[in-house]
Amino acid sequence: MSFKEKSIWISLVSTVVIFGDYFLNILSLSRLPAEIAKTTALELSLRALFLIIIVEIIFQGMLAVGNRKAADLGADERDKLYEYKGNNFGYTVLVIGVFISLGRIVFLEMNPQFMAQTDVLNIPLLTAHILLFSFIFSEVVRFSAQLYYYRSSY
Repeated sequence: MSFKEKSIWISLVSTVVIFGDYFLNILSLSRLPAEIAKTTALELSLRALFLIIIVEIIFQGMLAVGNRKAADLGADERDKLYEYKGNNFGYTVLVIGVFISLGRIVFLEMNPQFMAQTDVLNIPLLTAHILLFSFIFSEVVRFSAQLYYYRSSY
């Protein structure tokens, strides 16, 4: 397994674990009172951000120290091609998520009574969470696509 592939595995696993926990906790906020839910959402966001930074620094640093030569070499043509292909998939997912968020904003602007009648997803800053989910999911797709190309040697 190449250095770049190991690095992608670290990023994929840490992103899925940390933000998977984050989004599961966010979904449970609809049961809390509004003020407590807002405070909890902020705390969860800061915790996830802090954790992803720390985990990535520690594990990517350990990988780089353990593979100094490979880390110093940088990416070859194959790595760049797989990164490019993965970026295309991730970008597509991100654009779809942004359009869904924009659609939600426009729909609620045109139908304000809908939000008052619906308590199904009464989560504070829901549009921001949808955008964040789109970003995180696009990263997971990007990492997964890159790993697919590494594994299939395509």
